[in-house]
Amino acid sequence: MAKREEPNPLAPFPKKEAGESGVHSPVPQLAAVALLAAFALYQAVAHNNFPDFFIYRAGAVIGLRGESPYDAEKVRGMVAAEFPDAEMLIANCGFFLPPQAIALFAPFAALPYPAAKVAWALATGVAGLGVLLLPRLFGRTREGIDRLWPAAPLIAFAVLLAPTLTVPIVLVGQTTLLFVGCVAAGQWCFERGRPTLGALLWAVPFVKPHLALPLLPLAWYLGGWKRAAAVAGVVAGLNLLGGLIAGGSLLFFRDYLDFLGAGHKAVAFNRVELNPQVTSWNRLLFAAGGPLIELTAATTLAGYLVWSGLLAGRYAITGRRPSAAWALAAAATGSVLCSQVLGYEVLVLALALPWVLDLLAAGRSGWAVAAVALLAVQWIPYPQYLAWVESLAAAGQWEALLLSYRAAGVALLAAVVLVGPSAERPA
Repeated sequence: MAKREEPNPLAPFPKKEAGESGVHSPVPQLAAVALLAAFALYQAVAHNNFPDFFIYRAGAVIGLRGESPYDAEKVRGMVAAEFPDAEMLIANCGFFLPPQAIALFAPFAALPYPAAKVAWALATGVAGLGVLLLPRLFGRTREGIDRLWPAAPLIAFAVLLAPTLTVPIVLVGQTTLLFVGCVAAGQWCFERGRPTLGALLWAVPFVKPHLALPLLPLAWYLGGWKRAAAVAGVVAGLNLLGGLIAGGSLLFFRDYLDFLGAGHKAVAFNRVELNPQVTSWNRLLFAAGGPLIELTAATTLAGYLVWSGLLAGRYAITGRRPSAAWALAAAATGSVLCSQVLGYEVLVLALALPWVLDLLAAGRSGWAVAAVALLAVQWIPYPQYLAWVESLAAAGQWEALLLSYRAAGVALLAAVVLVGPSAERPA
């Protein structure tokens, strides 16, 4: 039997409207990726940015020496040598990623740092290509994609070149764009019968396990327990490999947990009390005058359980199996709602785009507009917004709450996802 040809997700689609001819060109979206890659390469060659990437690579460099990167002084010494004037960075840095990051960043650690920066910039461009797949995945039909194709360039530019989200991610060398790109590319593999590569790609976001945890139940929901077990197995294997590289110990993951519990809260950037751009529910609670709660592993898991309970309650009330796109939106929203992460991680909410497109295709424009408006809240530039809030004479006791707009936007989006329509219907 001849092998069935799978569609190319980046190939142009024929126009469907009567009287039209030709194809929908992917050139505008690819132009957005090219601009993203060019910007990243320029930063890699012309400037000494990428401090977070430097720290992640430093952890792998230390690991390749057979030493533990969970020694803050080793990392701080390397950071001080590369960024001698960045006193705040030096005082608040550390390798807080799990052992699998040692394995994943080892190829960059094997290169001289200038070459490693260029390789990371190229990886950023490849991740951007993955993001382009989103509008065509998670249950999107060919007809629905074709109908909404004119919005594709706008989506690509809004996500890949967002000056207040993606650009800062590139400048500091964060992994959020890689997270989104790997989820999209992995789903493309799953939908086209390439489960091994799909599981490997979905394992990459677990360099930040607190943020990636919802991918496991999502994998189960979309592909059954075997898919979830495959993703979990790859994650476990990468962590084992990282531990063996660094220390030769099967218990190396315990060192990571001990260091994370002792050192993560000491970083000023990560504390709810000090950083209004934290996205999780506890920042909103604190800003509203509630108790100060700094999330631990246990309270993060508790938050996920509450969110899962709300999703299960929704299913019990409606009695309908939600669409794949809605399930992805629920997982993405839960990630940044339940994890104590910083503002650049809200780019994960780009994973809600297939659901928004389903709403538009189903004629649910009111819900789509509400979701897009709450996503757009995250584009507000913090420095300018901070200056505006501080200029308000009436801000007073409301200042902390006003400055927590990222957490407020995430919480409101979570509410919209929770009660909004979940399945695509004909317009």
